[in-house]
Amino acid sequence: MNDLWIVRFVRKDGKPDEEYFYHSQSEAEYHRDLFQNDDSGLYERIEIINDADL
Repeated sequence: MNDLWIVRFVRKDGKPDEEYFYHSQSEAEYHRDLFQNDDSGLYERIEIINDADL
């Protein structure tokens, strides 16, 4: 299956959300997890979305 995984950083400052695209769930989770301890206050939340869910 050619799933596409999206990591979406939902910003608090009104700027456009940041989206990054991956071919595997593990790659997407790895990217999200890099920000697990982010204390910048820049993001409201970080989402992982599978294109099959869209």
